[in-house]
Amino acid sequence: MTKKSYVLNFSIIVGVATALLLFIFILVSHHRTVPDRVQKDRSGLLATGSSAPELAKPVGEVNVPAAPTERAPAKKAAAPSPR
Repeated sequence: MTKKSYVLNFSIIVGVATALLLFIFILVSHHRTVPDRVQKDRSGLLATGSSAPELAKPVGEVNVPAAPTERAPAKKAAAPSPR
């Protein structure tokens, strides 16, 4: 009976280790090309001769509308007198 339990435990450990290794392999293989894609996207942006500070400059600008000027209060129309 104990021999059966060792085989079962061993097979569970091997199965979990295999699943973990497969997950790590898929995760790493999926993310191997990320630096290449980032470099490609960045080189496309910087190919126009602009530098990174020039591209980031408009991001920091804030457009604030001018404050409204004071106007004279509007005159109320006289209400007709009741008859």
